[in-house]
Amino acid sequence: MSAPDVVDQHVAELARALRGPARTRRSMLREVRDGLRDAAAAHRCCGLDPQQAAVRAVHDFGPVPEVAQAFQTELVARQGRWAALLLLVAFPGMTLGWDLLWRSGGVAWHTTPAQPVSDVVVGLARAQDTAALLVSVIAVVLLAATFHRAASARRIAVLVGHTGVVGALFCAGIGVVMNVAVGPGAGDLIATNPFAIPAFGVSALVCALVVRSAVRTLRVACAPIVI
Repeated sequence: MSAPDVVDQHVAELARALRGPARTRRSMLREVRDGLRDAAAAHRCCGLDPQQAAVRAVHDFGPVPEVAQAFQTELVARQGRWAALLLLVAFPGMTLGWDLLWRSGGVAWHTTPAQPVSDVVVGLARAQDTAALLVSVIAVVLLAATFHRAASARRIAVLVGHTGVVGALFCAGIGVVMNVAVGPGAGDLIATNPFAIPAFGVSALVCALVVRSAVRTLRVACAPIVI
């Protein structure tokens, strides 16, 4: 096996062991490869032949199972950080967006004094806003925790993942229940408000992205290191 092959094989084994954000993972592996090649070059300057220099560089770097643990912890922390940031943007963003639409009249229920919006719908709307606020507060705490070296990256990532899944499904479910509770008024809302369908579509897309990010975070946090 040639000297470059020794380095490349070690990096390939490390790549198979790691799970996490693709960009961060590629950057880590690139730095490892460059570092091993620089170390091998230094050993060659000390008189070792290319093969021996590469083997010594790989040996000094450490076995994959040990090195992968440290790299995986950082990848889990990065994944949890990005997922928490998405929660912090998505939930307040959806709440603010819908508030602006209701206040501006871009989306509005067609009610009359004889048929006002029911207390059930108002209560569900408040529950949805409260849930979004709670998720946002939790996201702030968890996002700050991802920068704390003493905190468990895996535990934080798991909390972020569960918060995202539960929050998105709860808010989406409340939205569906609200429209069912309104009855025929939901159809009138969509038929008479040009912004209704785009607003519902964007909300559904955001919830889907949050769930996708949360599930990916849980997979990264719980994935075993496979050598």
